[in-house]
Amino acid sequence: MSPRTATNPRGPRAVASSPGTATNPVEPRAVASSPRTATDPVGRRADAGTMSLELVLLTPVLVAFMMLMVGLGRIVEAQSQVDGAARDAARSASVSRDRGSARVAADDAAKATMSGTKWCRGGPRTDPDFRDWRQGGQVTVTVRCDIDLGGLSLIGLGASKTMVGTATAPLDTLRRID
Repeated sequence: MSPRTATNPRGPRAVASSPGTATNPVEPRAVASSPRTATDPVGRRADAGTMSLELVLLTPVLVAFMMLMVGLGRIVEAQSQVDGAARDAARSASVSRDRGSARVAADDAAKATMSGTKWCRGGPRTDPDFRDWRQGGQVTVTVRCDIDLGGLSLIGLGASKTMVGTATAPLDTLRRID
């Protein structure tokens, strides 16, 4: 028995090998030419330069997308900082005994919270609301800050945006309020 044959109950049979060989006389399959491998008369590939074109077209879109993400990140971070400043200002105002000292305490607390930020133009502006200034009442403080979005106006964001944060804190029911 030759190494190229195998036996089975019905008799010897040729082991199939690659198309077009002596043991398998089937014609080889024709391989269709792909347009990605076609060449022009000079010998260059037909798809030469498409990656450069894709890069040139997509780069501005990707840069604009990254700038948009940076701008939105600045806005979210600024809103978080302004909300924190409003919370701290309301808490500081709520432990004060009178409206004058509450206004000063709220302003000082907001400035202290926003002291590490460079993007807040002119510092935070506080506006305490004393309509419910009584024992068991509450004080509401609104903090405003104009954030600098310089360098991001190319993607449609303005040069600045005003962020507003509001927080309310209760006044102690047992503390004397003037």
